[in-house]
Amino acid sequence: MSSAGLQLRDVTVEFDGKRAVDAVTLEIPAGEVFALIGPSGSGKSSLLRAIAGLEPCTGDIRWDDESVLKIPVHRRGFVLMFQDGQLFPHLDVAGNVGYSLKVSGHRDPARVEQLLALVGLAGFGARRVTELSGGEQQRVALARSLAATPRLLLLDEPLSSIDRELRERLAGDLHDILHDAGVTTIVVTHDHEEAAVIADRIGILEAGRLVQVGSLTELRAHPVDDRVARFLS
Repeated sequence: MSSAGLQLRDVTVEFDGKRAVDAVTLEIPAGEVFALIGPSGSGKSSLLRAIAGLEPCTGDIRWDDESVLKIPVHRRGFVLMFQDGQLFPHLDVAGNVGYSLKVSGHRDPARVEQLLALVGLAGFGARRVTELSGGEQQRVALARSLAATPRLLLLDEPLSSIDRELRERLAGDLHDILHDAGVTTIVVTHDHEEAAVIADRIGILEAGRLVQVGSLTELRAHPVDDRVARFLS
């Protein structure tokens, strides 16, 4: 596997002496979409926050084989999108997407339209975000995250607040959007079917440990233990 992209080396996160993430080692090549799955409390979000720089950790987190542990969060080039999207209700759709461009020093209105078209919201720029459906709001949040041109995009349960039928449709759209954008991505979800649609590979966390990596077909055919088999059933 190429060394370009993200490398985790024995990454460990502890809270009050208890390991939430336990010595995770993983390589994600540039441009890959990788899903982290596992039961609640398995450490998925803690690992994502450690990569973003929001949780202290031991071990090493590297990008293109250079450690980022001493690099401030805002200079890592990593963007974390939370479950609720955290849109600005006082700004319209274009204003929300344009905010990230402004912060990164770019003020190209055409770029806003390009990003909205990428997420399937062409012509939505003047709409108030409070008037959008949950799925549309998540698309705006994704466009705003992509506007920052991240080296690494971290998505924490991006579809969890949306009803099941819409989630299934948006999972396919999210796969296309991320691959069209070409951005290296880690998606956290508890839904293995959703992970299979969105991601190129899947990693399973159990009690903070990364126990198996592969496609959903591979994981189901050769589960590493009974717990993985039950989780994927």
